[in-house]
Amino acid sequence: MKFALIKIEPARRPTGLCWLLIAILLAGLAFGFLTNIYGFLAPNANPNKGLMVVEGWIHDFALDEAVAMYRTGNYTRIACTGVQIETGSYIQQFKSYPEMTAARLRKLGIPNDQIIVAVADEAQKDRTYLAAVALREAIMAYNIEETNLHLITTGPHGRRSRLLFQQALGKDYHIGVTCLDDAGYEPDRWYAYSQGVRKVIGECIAYAYAKVLFLP
Repeated sequence: MKFALIKIEPARRPTGLCWLLIAILLAGLAFGFLTNIYGFLAPNANPNKGLMVVEGWIHDFALDEAVAMYRTGNYTRIACTGVQIETGSYIQQFKSYPEMTAARLRKLGIPNDQIIVAVADEAQKDRTYLAAVALREAIMAYNIEETNLHLITTGPHGRRSRLLFQQALGKDYHIGVTCLDDAGYEPDRWYAYSQGVRKVIGECIAYAYAKVLFLP
């Protein structure tokens, strides 16, 4: 009887053609990801009427577009949401993004009685959800009966924002979303810009967390 520590057996290995097919498949998956992921994260969906909700941190060009939409659309009021301003807040006039954006709206000609300011509590996580909670509280405080909301945001943040606002407000609200172009990179070529890569990949992870792991 022989004792052995190593056993030699015939093994199956991929051929060169097999490796080529695998490479083509991976390249196709990568191409599909690059061309479709931004559109998935930045949807545009109805209804585009009712209470317009602007995320307070959006840049000036996006806010200009939002105001143009507000003036030509079927909207009752415009709400500004967001959190406290953390950087330089002690030397600024405004302590939160919603307050700052409300001032920008007034500067752009929106009457003050049409503007709602909803400031979220300070927090290190789940800021978008807390902003939505602040909006829910403002809707109750202003006795607003409108159930159609149109969320305005920028870039790949839209799908996650809409999901979290829906969770905070409940199924009785119909939430549309418009994702305006982000500043700093071209949406169709986001993968060619460091800022675009950071935002898109970060939103992929954040959306997966909000969809699967987040508990209100």
